[in-house]
Amino acid sequence: MTDSSIKALQRKRMLQNILSPVIAILGGLMLGALIMLAVGTSPLYAYRQMFAKSFLDPYYLAQTLVRSAPIMLSGVGAAVAWRAGYINLGMQGQMCVGGLCATLVALFFPVKTPLTTILCFAVGMAAGALWALIPTFLDYKFNASLIITTLMLNYATNYITDYFVAYPIKDTAGDGLAFQSPQIDAAMRFFRFSKKNAMNIGVFVAIAAVVLIYFILKKTRFGYESKITGLNRKFASYGGIKSAKMMFTTMGLSGAICGFAACIEIFGARYRYVNAMFTTTGYAWTGLMAMLIAKYNPLLTLVYSIFLAGLSIGGQALQRAVGLPMQISDIIQCCITLFVSVKIVLDFTVFSKGGKA
Repeated sequence: MTDSSIKALQRKRMLQNILSPVIAILGGLMLGALIMLAVGTSPLYAYRQMFAKSFLDPYYLAQTLVRSAPIMLSGVGAAVAWRAGYINLGMQGQMCVGGLCATLVALFFPVKTPLTTILCFAVGMAAGALWALIPTFLDYKFNASLIITTLMLNYATNYITDYFVAYPIKDTAGDGLAFQSPQIDAAMRFFRFSKKNAMNIGVFVAIAAVVLIYFILKKTRFGYESKITGLNRKFASYGGIKSAKMMFTTMGLSGAICGFAACIEIFGARYRYVNAMFTTTGYAWTGLMAMLIAKYNPLLTLVYSIFLAGLSIGGQALQRAVGLPMQISDIIQCCITLFVSVKIVLDFTVFSKGGKA
């Protein structure tokens, strides 16, 4: 291939990478518009309200950014493992364990300072990493399906962590019906920019973490080796890359990032561990959607996470302002992911047939 043909191919791929998500997003919005028309609501008015209440109004924009922080990190956590060929579907459970362990340290460690927050984050990341390594070991030792074990471990994790806030560390000072831990000390909380909304410095910490992970994946030997492993594991092994070491490293890093995401939410927004706080919010699955749309690119995952978080916040406002159910935003998100998934399946089919559709 000549240099000009290589550059032309690169431009074509870049154009496809830009257009595919845009087409998927427009398709999801169009299907949402059809549903709105079916129930007698103007799509233009509804979308104007949705996006005004998620990106244009300062209060709701702050809420969108706060919600996007754990979403982008869980999405990037999934991308680290997926791009190496290891399908981690246990982000939700890793967030639960990491968040709970960080909260326990914050509550029971005798010294309450900002430095303790760093310790809490380290413990939360370690807990998330170790939890991700359980299914990794089962895959390595017993050839258990990583997809199934990571997914099913989410359910066990939910019940384990919910037990702690229902009994041992339940906050008895407040509402007795609420299953939640006591609040962490004010000295360990992230700085908030205003008392009117939840915007805090944790959002910028999350963005900085995503940029750092992007650099690691794009500019380091580990990033190169993980990418090669994901493209062709046999070729990577032939080139001297140890597949077992790569599997444990990428899965551990993926779990650590998810634990970090949980800490961002707890120390920046909630200030406590709340029953089902990472299950009902759907952070992990929304992050997975953003990662799929972005094709494992951390920076694009960041962008699409903010967009999907805005759809969720806008959907809640849509229910109040227009009377449409907030699940409309969930339908749009699912349709976008469906269209992107179809493109991924088609690409894989063409690749497996040697480039012939």
